[in-house]
Amino acid sequence: MNSHLKGLLIAFFGIVILSPDAVLVRLADSDSWTVLFWRGIFFAAGIIVILLITYRSKAVNEIINIGKGGVLIGLLTALGGASFILAIHYTSIAKTLVIISISPIIVAIVSLIMLKEKPSLYTWLSMILVFIGIYIVMAGDTSGMNLMGNLFALTSVIIGGFSFTLLRKYKNINMVPAMAVNGITIAFIGFIFADSLVLSSQSMLYILGSGIVLSVSFSLITIAPQYIPAPEVAMFFPLGTVLGTLIAWIVIKEEPSGKALIGGSIVIITLFCHAWYSAKLSPK
Repeated sequence: MNSHLKGLLIAFFGIVILSPDAVLVRLADSDSWTVLFWRGIFFAAGIIVILLITYRSKAVNEIINIGKGGVLIGLLTALGGASFILAIHYTSIAKTLVIISISPIIVAIVSLIMLKEKPSLYTWLSMILVFIGIYIVMAGDTSGMNLMGNLFALTSVIIGGFSFTLLRKYKNINMVPAMAVNGITIAFIGFIFADSLVLSSQSMLYILGSGIVLSVSFSLITIAPQYIPAPEVAMFFPLGTVLGTLIAWIVIKEEPSGKALIGGSIVIITLFCHAWYSAKLSPK
């Protein structure tokens, strides 16, 4: 298996594992700041466990090696994560995920500016098809978007664009430990603004599940830019939009329209073709 295909598979599984996260947060049905606190705690704990299992006695050295760049990545991803939770609070899961799905375009633009890493023509074409698919999804939704939720989701995706570009910039450094910084920062934000840190046992179980999902998926998503350009990693986020919307439909009955299903099919087919073609062109 060549390194490019490895990167594509890592990004794919990272996004697939992440897809139920929004539903888990919604099922917790609690104050957003309280959710942020516990989500951050479980996220950081999950990353630390992964580091200890993977590196054992060298785990501390891996954390130290992230340097200032890793701390910055951790802080940025934390702000993006906090914005994501607030977006879900103010608008529907489907709408939030649709806005998040424009991340390939944001990452491509940021990468072009910061790293001079120009996406290939077929990546740009794939982005356009993905955007069309997402537009069809949105065309099937006749309800209005909450402006506050819109702004939080847009903030999350813009911050994510810078985060993924920095991960690519520091591709020779293991940035998985930076996700522990992410979790700790999220918990700190929640601690400051939460009126209470008390959650019901059922809500705690959902947030624990969210923390586990985050720690595994973000470990994979953080590794992926070591093998493929950041815009190609971001190409998989629309897949998360489709899967997350389907899970919301099945679990909490947020039913998508027929247009949403058609648009989702376009996204999945486009991503599959992009992954296959880019892997075929990459050096062995």
